[in-house]
Amino acid sequence: MIRRLFVILSALIAGQVIATDPGSATMRSLDFKVFLNDREVGQHRFELLEQGESIEVSSTMSLDFKIFKIKSIKYRHQANEIWQSGCLVALQSETEKQGEAFSINAISDDTGLVVQRPKESETIAGCVRGFSYWNPQWLKANYLLNAETGINVPVEVSSQFSQQDTVQHINIALPKADIALQYDAAGEWLSLQTELLIGGTLRYQRVF
Repeated sequence: MIRRLFVILSALIAGQVIATDPGSATMRSLDFKVFLNDREVGQHRFELLEQGESIEVSSTMSLDFKIFKIKSIKYRHQANEIWQSGCLVALQSETEKQGEAFSINAISDDTGLVVQRPKESETIAGCVRGFSYWNPQWLKANYLLNAETGINVPVEVSSQFSQQDTVQHINIALPKADIALQYDAAGEWLSLQTELLIGGTLRYQRVF
């Protein structure tokens, strides 16, 4: 479910969110199996609460796998986001890698989105976008905020529609990797694929 933290974050930015009829709110979930090469290693679930121009997103990811069948990797990530009119206005995330835990917090004020990282803070002016795979229209930006690291990453986003299978292919080029996404004709997110720096292909497959 949407974490209780959303209640706090929503209160903090209440002045920025347009009031809407509570009855118009809609909730939907997106579930993915996660594979490393051909082996299933975890899952990633997104919960979206949409109300007018405001969207609250809860994302929970859990991975367990081994590198070269020797080193065990445990990864846990949970993020809560609030979007308003296509812009990210609040974020809270917690990540655990190999027993090391860290968190990211961000909230909008008059100067922009103030991002608190473990050892520093940064204010990002303008409309901040993130890796909103669930809404491909909001991926169209020169920078996307990484919810795990709190870093605004430079990206190049390209899109191509396949007439043969009516699938939209979107590629996000990052400084050290690419992310390939697929959507059906209705814009529903189907899959994700990227090459890991530690080796292997990480792949999401939608579960309907």
